[in-house]
Amino acid sequence: MTPPDVPEPRPGSDAPVLPAAVVTTATSGHLETTLHEVVRAAVDQVGAVFGALGVLSDGGRRLDRLVVVGADAAEAARISALADRQTVHQFVSAPAVLRWDQMDIDPERFGFPPGHPARGPFLAVPVRVGGALFGNLYLTQKDAAQPFTSADVEVVQALAGVAGLAIGNARAAEQAERGRRQFQAGTEIVTSLLSGAGEEDVMRAMADRVLELAEADLAGVLCPTDDDGVLVVAAAAGEDAADIEGVRIPLEATHVGNVHRSRRPTVIDDVGADPVLGRHAEVAVEITRHLGPGLMIPFEQPPTKGMVVAMRRRGREPFEVGPHHPLVAFVTRTALALELARSQARERRLQRQADRDRIARDLHDHVVQRIFATVLSLDRLSRSLEAGQPSIASRLGRTIDELEATIAEIRSAIFELHEDDVTAPSVRGRLSDVVRMVTEGSPLRRDLRLRGALDDLPREIVPDLVAVVRELVSNVVRHAAAKRVTVSVDVDDEVRVTVTDDGTGLPEVHARSGLANLADRAERRGGRLVVSSGPDGTEVRWTVPRPRR
Repeated sequence: MTPPDVPEPRPGSDAPVLPAAVVTTATSGHLETTLHEVVRAAVDQVGAVFGALGVLSDGGRRLDRLVVVGADAAEAARISALADRQTVHQFVSAPAVLRWDQMDIDPERFGFPPGHPARGPFLAVPVRVGGALFGNLYLTQKDAAQPFTSADVEVVQALAGVAGLAIGNARAAEQAERGRRQFQAGTEIVTSLLSGAGEEDVMRAMADRVLELAEADLAGVLCPTDDDGVLVVAAAAGEDAADIEGVRIPLEATHVGNVHRSRRPTVIDDVGADPVLGRHAEVAVEITRHLGPGLMIPFEQPPTKGMVVAMRRRGREPFEVGPHHPLVAFVTRTALALELARSQARERRLQRQADRDRIARDLHDHVVQRIFATVLSLDRLSRSLEAGQPSIASRLGRTIDELEATIAEIRSAIFELHEDDVTAPSVRGRLSDVVRMVTEGSPLRRDLRLRGALDDLPREIVPDLVAVVRELVSNVVRHAAAKRVTVSVDVDDEVRVTVTDDGTGLPEVHARSGLANLADRAERRGGRLVVSSGPDGTEVRWTVPRPRR
């Protein structure tokens, strides 16, 4: 519908000049502020009651947002929220005066009662950025309730053209700032890794950064396990992050598996959809129940085979990430640094073991041999003095006993130096193996969640930890008649093992006998064993203070 009352353009009329506030915000890279200033300038130029800029999503099918300026700031904010993510009914490519009935929309839906300024016909002018349609600038009736004239259209159209340049500049500045933050985030993580920071702390920082940079609701870092068919969520950030840390994600019948095999960054419209026709792993279904758009970026540096996953709530806009996006570069660079840090850690462990072997060899070949020679000399002297000076011979005998005890302690230290085998399986690997072996051949679905620095635990607690997990999972397999078991091992100030099942509970006689050993193990370390059982299943929690090295 063309605007009414179209007079000839006024000769010598000047194009409107953007206010200084618009220019300032555009050059400083504040896109949202620039959009508000553009709408404010249009409202002031024609004397409208309300103005709005409807910004298209990148796909052009929905409103990304509606930036509203009006006499009442609260009313403007209310309208903006109502229009968020609405399906586009009509966007104009040329100036037009539109009516609600043309677009088949009831203005009551947006809370516009009879007599509201936004109910009447409104002027819509396209705003283009770089030749592409960015959105429409809408203006309601004037303060004086007069219709829009072609002079108004001319002014607003010229303003929209200049505003498109300002918006383009602000968008470019914002993208440059986002790229700078992503590069800085990568640099900080790489620096902390190479400075000796703990791998788990770095991965948690990585998840936090991905959550922020991708504007996601949930982000996680997935790492390989001893099982080639599973990745584990090593760190997570965002909504329900604590619940998914340590969860093992199978590569079969999951989007994670598809991306892991493709080795390419992938945008997924709906992570809840079946990755394979009619098949979707149950653990993935549970995690993605309320999530929609997903982004998965695999680590590209072999032998590292993990990935970063970011997800948004269902109904939010999809991710827009290409192969050369700064976020992909951030993940790739961090993965490379992570692998380099692991290589350095392995090299340090090998060097430490070499040093221990050298120290053990020197202790045996030099210190022990010299002390042993001294013991032999003192022994001969003691025997020669037994007849004439028995008291001195007795004191020499006690000295010899102390030296022999010293030799035994040194030999024990040598044995311990050799005992620290750098190729020994990790605590995580041992626990995974135990759960897999105990449940093997059973229809029981297992869910193993390992959180915290398990591999930094002192050696003396590991046998107890493995024994507790083995006993509790065995109890579920033998007695619970359960369909699923969840094993969580958490390490912070305490070491906690929690085993939960959905079965019928433990037999009373077993509770008095089989769990007694586990309770004793906990009490010896100043901890406790707590059993909670009901019609919906059983939870057993074994907790002890974390030993210090």
